[in-house]
Amino acid sequence: MRNLLGLIYGMVYGVALVVPGFSGGTFLVIFGCYDTICEAFALNFKAIKKNFLFLVCFGIGAVGGLIGFAHAIVYLLSIFAIPTSFFFMGLILGGIPMILKLACEDEKLKPVCIVPFLIGFFLVISLFLMENFGIATDFNQEQSFVFSLSIMVYSFFTAIAMIIPGISGAFILVAFGVYDLFMEALKSFNFTVLIPAAAGILLGIVAGAKLVLLVISKFKLMVYSMIMGLVVGSVAPLFPSGAGFNTATLLSLICFIIGGLITFKLAQRN
Repeated sequence: MRNLLGLIYGMVYGVALVVPGFSGGTFLVIFGCYDTICEAFALNFKAIKKNFLFLVCFGIGAVGGLIGFAHAIVYLLSIFAIPTSFFFMGLILGGIPMILKLACEDEKLKPVCIVPFLIGFFLVISLFLMENFGIATDFNQEQSFVFSLSIMVYSFFTAIAMIIPGISGAFILVAFGVYDLFMEALKSFNFTVLIPAAAGILLGIVAGAKLVLLVISKFKLMVYSMIMGLVVGSVAPLFPSGAGFNTATLLSLICFIIGGLITFKLAQRN
């Protein structure tokens, strides 16, 4: 059963990697496998051996979600934007009880926890506001060393964001101004982009996972308080424009409730 869940978790994570506003790290925390995946990303071979089958299923699901389901989600967002957005908002908010449970495993919440919560919340909001201010330049020569190095750098920071709950890796690409370039390369298998991107992602995942595990081991309550702020803040970019009291409202509320129940039930299995 755990391996089957790993497949499902991987699919959700894969979709979240390429849809702006969705945080793969958030779902890993909600599903209760954040430490397991981070340890694998950090190349903890003892942990990899212990959870090998789960990680294989997770990897298969992630690739499937990345290549297959992501395009379906993008299509749903373009045709049924409001109900789909509310469904994902429900998925995210339905995992808050699990995050609170993880935060309070060793000690109770303190008033000071509001500080990292607010830092996390406003960090996500700031990234959201940066969406229309891409900072990348327009590359014309994809064979150049500068182009490949730039792709590696963008991928490195995007990969770190993929590890941090509440922050959308795809949003980082949008902020850098290279989201369309990456998505087109993924669809057309443009290895001029994909190879340096893979190198940057690999380095970023390993470095990011090691950093996250180190910080959590020393400041667990504060880290999870910040994660809570990141998660709550990540709902704002998902809130669709045009939402209101109209014919789509009832369907959107139903989708929101379904998304919340799905996450809540999946989280309870851990």
